[in-house]
Amino acid sequence: MRQWLRATHGPFFELLRHFLLRFFDSEVVTHPGQMAPVLIGLLPVFFQWFFLLIPPLRKKYAYLLHLPTRGLYHQALRADELWMITLMMGLIGLLTAIKWQSLFPDLRDYRALGTLPLRPFQMFGAKLTALLLVAAAALVTINLLPTFGFPALSGSPWQPQAIASAAGCSFFFFGLVALQGVLLNVLRPRAFGRVTGTLQGLLVGVMLGLVVLSFSIEPRVTDYLVRTEWGRWLPPVWFLGLYQTLAGDAEPVLANRATAGLEWAIGLALASYLVSYHRHRTLLMETGRTRRRWLIAGLSRSPRQQAITAFMMHTLGRSYSHRTILMGYAGLGFALLITGIATMKSATQDFVYYHLLAILLLLVGARHLFSRPAELKANWVFQIMEREGRVEWMQAMDRLVLVFGAAPLVLIPLPFEIHLLGMRGWAEAALLVALGLVAYEWTFFHWNKLPFTCSYLPGRTPIWLVLGILGILAAIGLLHSVLVAALYGVAWFPLLLGLTFIWTRVRIARRQNWETTRLKFEEAPEVAVEALQLLK
Repeated sequence: MRQWLRATHGPFFELLRHFLLRFFDSEVVTHPGQMAPVLIGLLPVFFQWFFLLIPPLRKKYAYLLHLPTRGLYHQALRADELWMITLMMGLIGLLTAIKWQSLFPDLRDYRALGTLPLRPFQMFGAKLTALLLVAAAALVTINLLPTFGFPALSGSPWQPQAIASAAGCSFFFFGLVALQGVLLNVLRPRAFGRVTGTLQGLLVGVMLGLVVLSFSIEPRVTDYLVRTEWGRWLPPVWFLGLYQTLAGDAEPVLANRATAGLEWAIGLALASYLVSYHRHRTLLMETGRTRRRWLIAGLSRSPRQQAITAFMMHTLGRSYSHRTILMGYAGLGFALLITGIATMKSATQDFVYYHLLAILLLLVGARHLFSRPAELKANWVFQIMEREGRVEWMQAMDRLVLVFGAAPLVLIPLPFEIHLLGMRGWAEAALLVALGLVAYEWTFFHWNKLPFTCSYLPGRTPIWLVLGILGILAAIGLLHSVLVAALYGVAWFPLLLGLTFIWTRVRIARRQNWETTRLKFEEAPEVAVEALQLLK
């Protein structure tokens, strides 16, 4: 088999192999193939979430199945089915939105394959086949455990679950492919680049929010969505109706909407591929950078700081991948905020939770954004000037995060805090600002990269960092209780003074490190790992 794969087997097979092997590669990664070990490592993490839910689901349905009547059981089963369908659809939609630029052949493909004696329909046919294979593998992987595990726990048949979930995931996948295909044939080249870049970020944020909000679905929410007219137009509700129809509970209207929606999505996606292969290459070649005015804040008189600020803001405004990450964190934060506030009992608790969540997502999101390079091969411009400009570059990074990231998050809700809480609103804002500054200095204390200039290796993300983020998420509840208790007494003032002192000391130590610590511009695998050839 290996010998057969090493041989050449015609244009279509070789194009298919090329698209499959390079589907998850990126120009911003130092070494090709780095995403493979990351995806393999994420599979156990993904499967673990279902095993964590097994004990509560088993107890829940063991109790409901022994009740003399089945009313509560059917209500709980319907709500959990809507949760499962929404979660699976959100995950597939999120993966599709993240790989939005890979749904059609991109500019790299045309540059690499354009000089070869290939016809456009051969390239598009191989790309579509590779896309369908990857989508099918993702759909099977995501739906495998829920499809068989949840029916075993709840005592329901697995066939309706499998069909409804697979149909819902296929609807989101083909729907997003069809959406890009329609825009490809309707918009002009420059408008296409601008609209689809913004749309990708919005889709990532929406899908992340949908995944998080799915865990808030309960029988009361499900009953409300099924009974209201606007709720019956939500796609996850359609496929819940398809599940009920397959299970024997008649929901013909919703099932028909699900079937028609899936048929239209598949038809439009395939049709857009058939009619787009002539226009798509011209569209990519003609799409240029639109002119943007320089948005440089007057925060410093230093030309170096102004130049770095402009560079970082242009990157965030023009880069598809960075804009997608930014919108993804925004969508995740909105979903977490909605679900968290719904459980709070006072305005003080709401605002404290909001600020804690904003601090966490801002810091994690900033490190994630800054670790992704924009134009990897152009970082030589910064390398030759590092010694003279390193300190001012890092100061510009701080001001960008604190002024354009943190300041709006604090100032926008501040009038509402003061109106609802009075003087406690001022105390709450001051205390959380001090906590945020300490957290920022601690997070970036050992940071030695200029944003958007250093390559990265996804496989080198340390497991302790992921565990640390999960630990912080778990500790938010305890920290929230401590801060709320301090605000209702006089303990907030000494706590504020202590945080201010810590921030001052850490800030001074961090700025002293700038003088001696060299910046990193390229990530590389560890020598020991390379010797073992574990990444080959």
